Amino acid sequence: MVTEVHAPPHVVAYVAEVSGVLTEMRPDLIGVYLHGSAALGGFDAERSDVDVLAVVAEQGTGRDQLALGEAVVETTSRCPGTGLEMSVITAAAAADIGSCPFEVHVRTTATGTAVIPGAGHAGDTDLILHCAVCRDHALAVWGPPASEVFAPVPGDRVRAAMASELRWALDHASATYAVLNACRALRFAADGRLCSKLDGGRWYQDRYGNDAVVAAAIAHQRDGLPGPTAPAATAFVAAALQEEDRTDPALRSAPEGRI
Repeated sequence: MVTEVHAPPHVVAYVAEVSGVLTEMRPDLIGVYLHGSAALGGFDAERSDVDVLAVVAEQGTGRDQLALGEAVVETTSRCPGTGLEMSVITAAAAADIGSCPFEVHVRTTATGTAVIPGAGHAGDTDLILHCAVCRDHALAVWGPPASEVFAPVPGDRVRAAMASELRWALDHASATYAVLNACRALRFAADGRLCSKLDGGRWYQDRYGNDAVVAAAIAHQRDGLPGPTAPAATAFVAAALQEEDRTDPALRSAPEGRI
């Protein structure tokens, strides 16, 4: 089910600028898609990054991929939010994510910038969720609607990717991120709907009643108030993973991998 997207205008304007760079560098550009919190709802400039997935027709060389990423980095001083998280993939990958190949990945934060060419890379399993979200929820800033470019991602691959994301979050992400991601993973397991972190937290509260850990995570994400403690988040995520294991035992051996 494709949903109507109401993204923040200043975020859309920035992604339009990125699209201009991409069209100059890649005449075979097919589309540029805004996803993540700006498309799903809950974007906050102090806590959210800008998530972009672009699609080109053909593979480029490693040198071309690096040049493309470096050109995009030149725009990021004007990026709203906490930074840019962007991948470029081919049309073949959008139609069948397969082993998750990519052309280039760009990530900027307050502490650094990464440009990772896809040539010779094993793939980025984050693209499973990105493509799934894009198909139903992304805003096409340049090019045709996402539903015409991205094929459906099988539900078992989405659930496995979510389980992997939760395991990663326990060691690498904030307590709030881990808890709200667990909530939206549980929602997908329950009804097959992808949603924002905040909507996942609200869904959990509506379904299971008020939970202090989830309430603290929502308050931190929405209002910047103190979030849950790390031990409380760890216990909540561990319980969510056990629930997902009961739903689908194959997730116990879900592959992990992030770039």
